[in-house]
Amino acid sequence: MTLPLYRIRPVIPPKNPRLPAAPVEYDQRFIDATLSILRQYFNTIDNFAQSFTDTYGGAYLQFPYGAFHQNGATTLSVGITNVSTTPIQVADTSGFPSSGWLLIDSEIISYTTKTATTFDGTVTRGVLGTTNVAHSAGANITEVQGTGGATSIGQMLFNNTDYSNGVAVDSTDQTKIVLTNSGFYNIQFSAQLLNYTTTEDNVTIWIRKNGSDVAASAGVVEVAPKHGGSPGATISSWNYFLDMVAGDYFQLVWTSDTGNTVVASYPASTVAPVHPLSPGVILTVQFVSANFPPVT
Repeated sequence: MTLPLYRIRPVIPPKNPRLPAAPVEYDQRFIDATLSILRQYFNTIDNFAQSFTDTYGGAYLQFPYGAFHQNGATTLSVGITNVSTTPIQVADTSGFPSSGWLLIDSEIISYTTKTATTFDGTVTRGVLGTTNVAHSAGANITEVQGTGGATSIGQMLFNNTDYSNGVAVDSTDQTKIVLTNSGFYNIQFSAQLLNYTTTEDNVTIWIRKNGSDVAASAGVVEVAPKHGGSPGATISSWNYFLDMVAGDYFQLVWTSDTGNTVVASYPASTVAPVHPLSPGVILTVQFVSANFPPVT
């Protein structure tokens, strides 16, 4: 998304002027020339200060930031029976990983490969506590992220960039967020967790920096079991404060005690009550301060 530039102007720091050497005797022209140079220098300082103190204040400053989310969504092109394991034909698979899980109505299906309009390879129906049922053409399909089992660690991925300035999703690994500039960063996320089993589950989420777990960064949330025809659901959200060096990356990782809870998007509703798509994960990253070396 392109931001409007109508308030942005360059902030140029003032530079010390080079004053002419004084003559031996008093010279009115020298005094006038020197005062003119100083006047221009002071005007530059005033203009520089006004960049931060006028009506718009920090509107002229740009800091690193990023906003990302995961929301793979499509629709079923051809209906499927409750036992079909043939390629699943859909409108578009571009927002989905090359292998993973998808949610059709209340059934989770795993797949191992995809084309531009099909999910295929090994298609397994009714996984992660759900039941395989028939689905009609036009049914909404959303991406879900799982851990792969009770002893496995999942990595949250981000397939959409909302805003980006010096903070970006890695071009080859959508689970990695890469920082261009050194500094302290405030990292906030929310993850939508769904549990389709009859057993409550505990989900642990933490952060990794350059592939290593960050100490004391884990949090545990309880996800209720399904009730009636609806899954147990909760949104987990908190923030981290990290000291990063240019080129560093971080990842959000998680586990599920049962291995059945998923991070899932809800499709948009076009009938009353109308609402937009609900992403499975939302992430924002804000630069806070430069990481100056310690004072000795």
